[in-house]
Amino acid sequence: MTQETQPNPQPVPRLIPPRPKLKTGLPTEGLMILVGQPKSGKTTFSSTFPSSYVLELEHGGGDRVEGRIHDVPNLDEFRQILKAAIAEPSVQTVVVDSIDVLSDWMEEEVAKSRGLETITERKQGVDGFEMWADYRRRIEALVNFLKSSKKLVILIAHCKEPKLDSNGNLVSPAGINMPGKAGAFLAAQADMIGFCFKKPLGTGTAHYITFQGGPLGMWGSRVEELNDKTIQLPKENPYSAFEAVFKDSTKTTGGKK
Repeated sequence: MTQETQPNPQPVPRLIPPRPKLKTGLPTEGLMILVGQPKSGKTTFSSTFPSSYVLELEHGGGDRVEGRIHDVPNLDEFRQILKAAIAEPSVQTVVVDSIDVLSDWMEEEVAKSRGLETITERKQGVDGFEMWADYRRRIEALVNFLKSSKKLVILIAHCKEPKLDSNGNLVSPAGINMPGKAGAFLAAQADMIGFCFKKPLGTGTAHYITFQGGPLGMWGSRVEELNDKTIQLPKENPYSAFEAVFKDSTKTTGGKK
């Protein structure tokens, strides 16, 4: 009779000690999402970030915005221009305007690859769940590519309104206007989510960005200096107000970062 050999015990993993924060201060890389209603100043604000390059997917959407605004007509050209912008050393900030259009293009590509006009169309032999899974994989691949670029990438999105029940209780918060769980996935991957809005001020109109989510919104920030901030954006160089948050934070901490 042979004696059964006992499997070798697995080594106990060694736990790591605490570490300091890896990143502080003004973000120069990572993923920012700007959400808001049309004409709330999202594209104008984005275009003033350092050495920004705007991929304008909404036809004519950037015709009154100053800067490097590249009109992109379709998904194939978007992919080529995006890779070129990421590879260009002079470009520090890449802006995609808007994720709504990009999502529509990806849905259409998934559908047409299966002989359909839309992703919601049904056809014998075509698995609708698999199509949505394919769409999700494309979104994930895009996010992974952007986050590995070592550049600041700004995704502009239209706002999905919050849903309330008949008693006024919140059913789902306002968020990113994308189908299924894609918006929630994108939000989870973002370093910063800002809500852009405007309101009357005196005889004019003032533009703002807030990172305070509140009860109706899903915006917020992993960047500590922004997480409780609502910032009024000046008409000239709105980026300067965003940058000033980090300068003020350095002053209040005695110059320590």
